[in-house]
Amino acid sequence: MGKDTEAFQKSFTSEELYDAKLADIEWLAEQMPGGFFIYQAREPLEIIYVNRAACRIFGCETIEEFKALTGNTFRGMVYPEDYNKIQASIDEQISDSVNKDCMDYVVYRIRRKDGSIRWVDDYGHFASMPGYGDVYYVFIGDITETRIAKEEQERNRVLSELLRQSEHANRAKSIFLSDMSHEIRTPINAILGMNEMILRESVDSDIIEYAANIKKAGVSLLGIISDILDISKIEAGRIEFIRDKYSIVDIVHDMYNLIRLRAEEKGLSIEIELDQALPSCLVGDVLRIKQVLTNLLTNAVKYTDKGRIMLDVSLRSLQDGEAEIYFSVADTGIGIKEDQIAHLFDVYERLDEHRLHNIEGTGLGLSITQRMLTLVGSGLSVESEEQVGSKFSFSLWQVVADESPIGAVDPYTEGEAKQEHKPAHRVFKATGKRILIVDDTAMNLEVLKGLLKRSEMIVDTAGGGEECIRKFGENDYDLVLLDYRMPGMDGIETLEALKKRYPEKTADIPIISLTASALAGDREHMLSSGFTDYLTKPVIIEELEDMLHKYLIGDEGALDETEAEEAISSEKEELEQLPAALTEIASLNVNEGLGYCGDADNYLMALGIYHRSYAEKRQQIEDSLESDNLGNYTIAVHALKSSSRAIGCEEVFHAARALEIAGKNGDYETIKKDTPKLLESYRMLVEAIGSALEA
Repeated sequence: MGKDTEAFQKSFTSEELYDAKLADIEWLAEQMPGGFFIYQAREPLEIIYVNRAACRIFGCETIEEFKALTGNTFRGMVYPEDYNKIQASIDEQISDSVNKDCMDYVVYRIRRKDGSIRWVDDYGHFASMPGYGDVYYVFIGDITETRIAKEEQERNRVLSELLRQSEHANRAKSIFLSDMSHEIRTPINAILGMNEMILRESVDSDIIEYAANIKKAGVSLLGIISDILDISKIEAGRIEFIRDKYSIVDIVHDMYNLIRLRAEEKGLSIEIELDQALPSCLVGDVLRIKQVLTNLLTNAVKYTDKGRIMLDVSLRSLQDGEAEIYFSVADTGIGIKEDQIAHLFDVYERLDEHRLHNIEGTGLGLSITQRMLTLVGSGLSVESEEQVGSKFSFSLWQVVADESPIGAVDPYTEGEAKQEHKPAHRVFKATGKRILIVDDTAMNLEVLKGLLKRSEMIVDTAGGGEECIRKFGENDYDLVLLDYRMPGMDGIETLEALKKRYPEKTADIPIISLTASALAGDREHMLSSGFTDYLTKPVIIEELEDMLHKYLIGDEGALDETEAEEAISSEKEELEQLPAALTEIASLNVNEGLGYCGDADNYLMALGIYHRSYAEKRQQIEDSLESDNLGNYTIAVHALKSSSRAIGCEEVFHAARALEIAGKNGDYETIKKDTPKLLESYRMLVEAIGSALEA
């Protein structure tokens, strides 16, 4: 259409066009391939002339068809909604004040004869025609394909931006969940650590039993929290299910202990029915089963003010080595309105807020439970009557490891928790076994060595990826603990180099990742990267021992009863040797540090390294900040975060963690503002530790 306009303007100057007769214009207009028409610049905007090319744009073969379709007016040509939008422009064009030498441009839609909608653009030139007065000469072209392409391009741009925003939000969510995981795990670990001391030091059988139940509930809660925090993973259906042998009796007894006190506080009775025909040993995911039952039982107690809670577990079917197990939880609580049952499993949905305003909770538990059961081919069934009570039930198919029936058992007293409890801290020997520990923080290396000192293993250490590769090639190891985040070569890069250089050795040796993140989904990431498994930092001694038993030692490595008792007795003597001045440091949680380091000697050693490495660590942070090396800065505060947590200093840990997150996000403002505060807290802590150690 640009060429048509140019040719037209070359044929007539502005003055000539202003005085041109219609017959003169018609001849040229019919030679052009583009559309052209003329309409009077006054209401009703009657069309004086239209060429055949313009008629074809409207799907018309003749001028008569065009006139019939449009009413032979410019208003009739334009799609009604668009005419209203361009009304002001049209009014301006036909006003006396229009610059007669100016080409006006508008874009609008038209309706073709077949009913389809097309986009056109319109170049109009004001003129005067003998016999007609003021008119507009208009070039018109079909731009539908171009318009669609531009709209598609704009849609793609918008979608790309939305995707970018979504990815940014997802990263922010992951950081938040990772932080929340640490925040929640910290008090639970403290509870479990103190409870561990009770198990080690108490000789009262009742107290030991109570503490054992606390440990079971705490460990179960810790596992549940790890999954609840990552609700996106649940919604995506990517939960990992770990199958292991278990006893229904043990699960039921654990559930009873979990809700007993809460039920007693409200004056509720608990009734348990166990089918005597249930198999003695099944194979399934114990944690998931407990998570589902915990949600149902705690909800039952929460929404019941008087009456009872009933748990029923029975055998529905037994065939081909598999059993269908039926679970139900019923209560005599407030019940659910019939019209609200359909919304019961909506995420974050709180039903009947007015009636339930005094009941705590996010409304997330039942949604998680339903989605989790759906992933294993099951689902929750709900029966409820308002002011009478509710019943939730589900069935699971489980592999049978032992078909012998459980028989008549007392679910209130029988199970693992009623067995004789030995001190829970497991001690083992693995004389001659050799492992390699890789971490860029010297204190972490020494702590891990200390945790393993009674095992009589040969422990080698490496401070980075290159040293790890060299030592791995020079020695034969039974297991490798490899830090995930290190300067230079990180854990994944080091693992890839090991597999490339020593494919046969790495195929036979478990390589465990050490990571400070507790976010659900990390295990899948580590495994997909080639690691055999992973441990979170700071390493908890029980988790380390479980990992070694799983991949290296086995039952033959366990000490007998006498050796274990001797080891615990020795450990108590070590605890008494800590300087009293350490407990006077306000920012230092000695009990938490002992829990991470294992014993007094190891803890004192860790404190010494923390004190001696102060100057070097501080210099690393200051140098990377001064040179704007964000990567090195983030790694340096990450290392300080990890070592501070390991000795029990939450103040420095939290400050370093916040700056690590700022480093990952490129938040220079926060880094510049808060780094001096971190370094000052770090200095004061180190000075206090130094004074206590000297004393």
